Amino acid sequence: MFKGSIVALATPFTSTGKLDIPTLSNLIEWHIHEGTDAIVVCGTTGETPTLSHEEKKMVIKTAVMVAGKRIPIIAGTGTYDTATTVAMTQEARNLGVDGCLVIVPYYSRPSPEGCVAHFRELDKVGLPTILYHHPLRTGVKLSAKVIARICELPSIVGVKDGPSDMEGGIELQSLTSKPLLSGDDLLTVPYMATGAVGAISVIANIIPRQSKQLVDFCAQGRFPEAMALYYQYYPFTKALFLEPNPQCLKYAMHLAGKCGPALRLPLLEPQESIKRVIREAMVQVGMVMQENALELARV
Repeated sequence: MFKGSIVALATPFTSTGKLDIPTLSNLIEWHIHEGTDAIVVCGTTGETPTLSHEEKKMVIKTAVMVAGKRIPIIAGTGTYDTATTVAMTQEARNLGVDGCLVIVPYYSRPSPEGCVAHFRELDKVGLPTILYHHPLRTGVKLSAKVIARICELPSIVGVKDGPSDMEGGIELQSLTSKPLLSGDDLLTVPYMATGAVGAISVIANIIPRQSKQLVDFCAQGRFPEAMALYYQYYPFTKALFLEPNPQCLKYAMHLAGKCGPALRLPLLEPQESIKRVIREAMVQVGMVMQENALELARV
């Protein structure tokens, strides 16, 4: 149901830390113009843990309204609490989203059976759901067999696999027909080479057209062309993850003129040494001119 180049959209804030709805609307229009296949709002890259309940609803409502069914909108609705996750997913459905992205419950580190029960309750909402497996963030690593059990639920339409292990992703695809999506920009090509149908991407916030082209090359089996494009942007992709996401991304988006660099605590702007690496990587691939990068860095 969901495939291709899907952006994990950053949430823009004003310099005073408020939601920047006009910029959010512009970003969605830009992604539609650039050919992005779907948009995830209120995900990790969208700094969801720092958003209030009303702010999450405002982001989702804005995305649905601006998209106007021209592009699928997927809302991140997962929390560590099953009842809250179910309620948020129902609200997102009422607001008109096309699907939801739900992370495996974190912090409390539930058992595999607890995770299965969590998604079984969520299934009752009936909204197309992408299961998000990211052990480095949740502290919970599920086996391919357990994920495949969850995939038997009718509402599960795919799995986003974070940077866990390629072997687990390969095994999962042998156990379920539900599509796999790469959750790591550095692993998109190898994941798609083993059967994944696309990626939920951070770097697509900056280069949506190229991200779409990369995924399309992979889907068409044109891997030499995909790898050439992958290595062209490899230093920049690496630079985006030198600090916790989306710290580096927000700074890069600022340099690209797409949104301000503001983040919400406990996230901070990157260290000056990291900012320099990001600027140099962007200049190297022609995304920003050297003099413009230096000028913006002073703002």
